[in-house]
Amino acid sequence: MSETMVAVGKLRKPRGIKGEIYCHPLTDFVERFGELESVVLEFEDGRPDVEARVESARVYGNKLAVKFAGVNTPQAVDVYRGALVLVSRDEAFELPEDTFYVFELVGMSVKTSTGEVVGTVKDVISIPGNDVYVVDRDGEEILLPATRDLLTVDRDARKVIVSNLEGLLGER
Repeated sequence: MSETMVAVGKLRKPRGIKGEIYCHPLTDFVERFGELESVVLEFEDGRPDVEARVESARVYGNKLAVKFAGVNTPQAVDVYRGALVLVSRDEAFELPEDTFYVFELVGMSVKTSTGEVVGTVKDVISIPGNDVYVVDRDGEEILLPATRDLLTVDRDARKVIVSNLEGLLGER
C-alpha cells in the first residue's frame, strides 16, 4: 500500500444480481462510503491496482454493499473479492484532538518518560474500553493499553511516550 493511501474497506462476496459487493468497513465512518466518488482497489495476490468509480453504497441490515460503475453482474464484481478499498490520505476524515488513525501510529517509536527505548508500534487492537498498542520490542510483542494516563502520543515527533509503571514493561 502506498504511503499516500489509506484502506477504508475490504471487499467480500457479491450481493444480489446487479453487481453490488459486500464491503467490510475498516473505518468507524461507514457513512464515508456514500460520499466516495472513486477508490483504488488493491489486490493481495499481486494483481495490479484498479481505479474504480463508486456508483452507490448502502447498508443492508448490518452489512455495507458497494456498487462500482460499469460492473453490473455478480460474476463481474466477483473478481474484486478480497481487494482492499483505498482512498488518499487527503480524503481521510478529520479526527478529534488526541485521537489517531492506526496508520499514523504504526511505525512510531515507543519510549519511556525517562527516554528508554521500548520498541516500535506494530499494530493496534481495538477492544471495548480502550485500544491496545502492540509494540515490537526486539522481536517480542508487548501489549500496552492506550489510556491517557499511561500513554502520550506525539504525532509530529512520531513517538509514543509511556509512563514507566512498575511491571508494565517487564524485566530487561
